[in-house]
Amino acid sequence: MAKSFEKTLPEPKPLISQQASNRIISIITLSSLILAWVVITQNRLVEPLFAPSPTDLWQAFQNLLPNLPGDLVASVLRRIVPGFTIGVTVGTLLGIYMAMNHVGRAIFYPIVEILRPLPPLALIPLLILWFGIGYITQILLISYGIFIIMVINSFEAVRNVPPIYIHAATTLGANRRQIFQRVILPSIVPDIVAGIRVSAAAAFGYDVAAELMGAMTGLGYRLVLARRYLLTQNIVVILVIIAILSFTIDFLIKRIDAKVTNWKPRVEQK
Repeated sequence: MAKSFEKTLPEPKPLISQQASNRIISIITLSSLILAWVVITQNRLVEPLFAPSPTDLWQAFQNLLPNLPGDLVASVLRRIVPGFTIGVTVGTLLGIYMAMNHVGRAIFYPIVEILRPLPPLALIPLLILWFGIGYITQILLISYGIFIIMVINSFEAVRNVPPIYIHAATTLGANRRQIFQRVILPSIVPDIVAGIRVSAAAAFGYDVAAELMGAMTGLGYRLVLARRYLLTQNIVVILVIIAILSFTIDFLIKRIDAKVTNWKPRVEQK
């Protein structure tokens, strides 16, 4: 019998990649939402109190602009940066210490488990009672919120290091210090960076809450004033500014992460 051979035709290549298609869909979605907002607000289908128009937002931005540099310095440099730095540093170091030292785990883990369910905002009355109203109290609130995120994140990151890595290093004669430097630390860096990204976004929320404690400058303070006088357009503008700041910081952290952990295999987006 004669053998029949079927020619396999190559699959046709798509005109655009899946990643480009996803971006187009995202752009269309966002553009549709913005267009709907413009149409609804410009035609006054909704009261400006509930949905301000682009013109209202631009006027509100111009009104906030003179005080904006001082508010950014007060919120970001005087509150968020110190609180974020303290929370990330203490939380990461304590989490790693608890995961690698049974005595440290026995001492600190119960305390962390007691504090972890407590919402940071619930501590505001105690912080005011203990430390008064001022920058120290506001920084402590931000630090506490970031600390809880990072201590759990780093603790679990160390615990999730594959044991086979440690066993292999021990078999090759590595001591405890070498295992930490060559095996554990590189393995937990991606998880630590992920925790830092979450903490950076959360820090802005904690800052807004911290500025409720007697602050006279800052983005959170402007939000309080806008709420008091029903200035919805000011509220939206400040939220947009916070979102832009948070997105910028997250983008920078992702870029640094890509440089530091370029050795780690990742699932590519198709």
